[in-house]
Amino acid sequence: MSAKSKAKGRSNVQKGMPKATSTAPVHRPWPWWAAFVGLIAVGVLGWQVWRNAAPPAISVNTAGFDPVIAAAIEEARNSIRRAPRSAEARGRMGMVLLAHEVRAEARECFAQASAIAPRDPRWPYLLGLAHLVDTPVAAATNLDRAVRLFPESESMPRLRLADTLVSLGRLEEAETHYRHVRQREPNSPWAGLGLGKIFNARDQAAEATNFLAAATQDLSTRKAAQRLLLNVHQRLGHTNEAERLAQVVAGLPHDKPFPDTLLAEVQRLKTGEAAWIDQADEWIKTSRVNEAAQLLERTLQTYPNSDRAMFFLGRARLRTGDVAGAEAVLTRAITLAPGNIEAQVQLGVTRLRRGRGKEAQPCFRAAIAAKPNLGEAWYNLALSLGGDPGQRAESIAAFREAIRLKPNFIESYLGLAVVLRTEGQKREAAFELRRALSLDPEESLRKKLLEQLELAEQP
Repeated sequence: MSAKSKAKGRSNVQKGMPKATSTAPVHRPWPWWAAFVGLIAVGVLGWQVWRNAAPPAISVNTAGFDPVIAAAIEEARNSIRRAPRSAEARGRMGMVLLAHEVRAEARECFAQASAIAPRDPRWPYLLGLAHLVDTPVAAATNLDRAVRLFPESESMPRLRLADTLVSLGRLEEAETHYRHVRQREPNSPWAGLGLGKIFNARDQAAEATNFLAAATQDLSTRKAAQRLLLNVHQRLGHTNEAERLAQVVAGLPHDKPFPDTLLAEVQRLKTGEAAWIDQADEWIKTSRVNEAAQLLERTLQTYPNSDRAMFFLGRARLRTGDVAGAEAVLTRAITLAPGNIEAQVQLGVTRLRRGRGKEAQPCFRAAIAAKPNLGEAWYNLALSLGGDPGQRAESIAAFREAIRLKPNFIESYLGLAVVLRTEGQKREAAFELRRALSLDPEESLRKKLLEQLELAEQP
C-alpha cells in the first residue's frame, strides 16, 4: 500500500473517532452584585488614599483656656476629622481660633483651607488678617491675593490691603488701591481717610485736608479723621484751630469698627466668660438692658464666681430699676473680689440711689485707696458726704479733687456749687456755676445753669 493510501486510511479512521472532551475552564460573566461590590471596594480604597493625603487637623494646646473656649476649639477640630478634605471645616476652625487670638494655629488652618479651595477668596483674606499683628508683610501678600479673587464690588479687602501697605510705608501702592475704591465710591470715608494719611505723610497739607471731608462725618472714621486734621494744623502752626480740634477729639467716642462682614462672622464665634460679658456690656450701652441681664444671668450659671459678670449684672439691674437686686449681686461681687474697683463704685452708687449715703462712703473710699486718680469715685464720695452738715467741708474738698481729675465733667461743678451755697458761700457757688457755663453745655442745661446762678447770687 502506498504511503498516500495509508495516510488516507488513517484520515478515515480519525474521522470516525469521537471528539475529545475539552478540559479548558469556561469563562462566565460575573453576576451584577459582584461587580457592584468590587466598585465599592475600589471606591473605599480610593477614599482612604484621598483621606490619608489630607493634612491632619491642627493640634492646639488648650491647657489653661476657658473650658467653654477649649470645647469650641475641640468641636471645630472634630469637624475636620469628620471631613478632612473640607476647606470649610478647616476655615471655620481658623475662624474660631482667630476669634480667641490663637493666631499662629489660625494661620495654619487658613493656609490649609486655601490650599484645598484655592479660588475661595475668604481664606487668603482671613489669613492676611491673622498675619496683621505679627507679620504685616505676609499680611499684605495674602490680602493682595484675596483682592484678586474677590469681585470688584467688594471694597473692604482692598481697603484692608491699602491700610496695611500704608503701615509698611508702601504709599504709592496704597494710593492706587484707595483711588480704585474712590472710583466706585466717591464718598468712601475709609478711602478718604487713607488718602489723607498718605498726603499728610508727603507734607501736602491742603490735599490731605480735602480728602478728609467725608471721613470726619462717618462714625467709623470720625475720630481718626479729626485727629489727623489736628496733626495737619499743628504742623501748619494753626494754633487756634489745633486747640479747637484737640477739644473736639477729646470729646469724641472711639470710632466704630469697619463694616467687615467676614471679620464680623469671626467675632460672632467668640464664646466663654469674657465674650459673653463684652456682649452684655455692648447691649447695656445700646439700651438692650433686659437682654443683657438675661445673658449675664446665664453667664453666672456657667461661671458662678465671676465677679466681673456680677458687676455688669448689677449695672443692668440698676438700669431696669431693680435697685435691691443690683445691690445684692454687687455685694456678692465685692465679697468674692474686694479689689474689684468698678464693683465698689457701682455698689456705692446703688446705695446712694437708695438714700444710704453713709453706707456708700466705704465703697468710694476703697476705690479711691486702690486708684487715687479715679475722678468718678471722688465725685460720688462728694455726693455721699454733702448731705451731712458735719462732712460738707470734706464734700467740698472731694468735689474739687473730682474737678481737678476730670475738668470737663459739668456735674462736679454743679454739685460743688450746691454745697457751697448750702454753706452760705454764694459768691464761690456762682463762680463754680460760671466755670460750668464756660464748658459750653447744651441749651437746656445752659438755661438751668443760669437759673441756678441767679439764685446763687441772691443775697
